[in-house]
Amino acid sequence: MSHNKFTSEVVVARGKAIYRQQIQDKVEPEHKGKFLSVDIETGDYEIGTDDLSPTMRLLAQRPDAVIYSLRIGFEAAHRMGFKISIPTQ
Repeated sequence: MSHNKFTSEVVVARGKAIYRQQIQDKVEPEHKGKFLSVDIETGDYEIGTDDLSPTMRLLAQRPDAVIYSLRIGFEAAHRMGFKISIPTQ
């Protein structure tokens, strides 16, 4: 199945639904903080300590997989921004 068949909104919605309905109870809290990738067409998923390895394992099994990724137990996988600390004298 072609990737362009799914909008990003559909990928996110399906990925979140599969995670909540089929996977979440199996992986939390044991794997909290790890990364999970799920094929939104098959429901197959992989877990890893980095954000790329679970995706690569799914693609090795099914090169045309449509994948949604998340960080287990968090709303977002990564933080954006930074904080500058200026030493005071």
